[in-house]
Amino acid sequence: MPSPEQSAADHIAPHALAAQPRLEARFRNRPLLVFLDYDGTLCPIVSRPEDAQLAPSMREALAHLAARHRVGVVSGRSLADLRARVGLSDLWYAGNHGFEWTMPPSPTVHREAGEAHLAALAAVAAQLGTALAGIRGVILEDKRYSLSIHYRLVAAGEVDTVIGAVHAAAAGRPELRVRGGKCVVEVLPSIDWHKGRAVRRLVEAAALPGAVPIFIGDDVTDEDAFRELSGDGVGVLVSAEPRPTDAGYRLRDVGEVERFLRWLASLAGGIRA
Repeated sequence: MPSPEQSAADHIAPHALAAQPRLEARFRNRPLLVFLDYDGTLCPIVSRPEDAQLAPSMREALAHLAARHRVGVVSGRSLADLRARVGLSDLWYAGNHGFEWTMPPSPTVHREAGEAHLAALAAVAAQLGTALAGIRGVILEDKRYSLSIHYRLVAAGEVDTVIGAVHAAAAGRPELRVRGGKCVVEVLPSIDWHKGRAVRRLVEAAALPGAVPIFIGDDVTDEDAFRELSGDGVGVLVSAEPRPTDAGYRLRDVGEVERFLRWLASLAGGIRA
């Protein structure tokens, strides 16, 4: 992980699979709290969000790991969509960047302070539905607690139009904020809440003394979680090429994520052995 003197601007994470001896020394005989992003981490990025399907082998790896350690999926997708796609009842889930989350065996869905912003989000969604109607390839995903506007399929010459329309729709609404990602612009409640805080909330709820929290993700929104865990946990960036990050380690692709999860499951320790 970056030293106190370093920042993400000058830190390039070492390869996690090559660092297994070092990580094993830290993880062995300790419970793990393993949190993962979905798109680009558990399954490859695809042109249309609805086409992002979890491979059977990855689902098996998650189930195998969850038999020994606590495992959660933390995503910008809605909670209902996330749970349906992963399809494992004993995992923890946090959707909408953590604005809604659940921890089995309780069926309770916990919601953070986003309820007061639902009307503003609905109004922006309606405005964007009209503003973007003539742009081919744009996908407006209304997840109630946040909006995702995907432009991966939009012609290069119209991308700035899409991004500008999102900023224009959110302008004058201080209760909302706009942030970018991989070929997506998101509109979220303007409160101090993100994936990092969501992961910390889940770590606190787990109440496992000595547990090591791990977060694995690929997008810029995952940097919040890497920073949150930089003191007591481990961040793992998923990226084909090295890039500046607050994560302590890197995996190249979804295939390496699966290998890493299977390796974690093989370590001694855990809470369900």
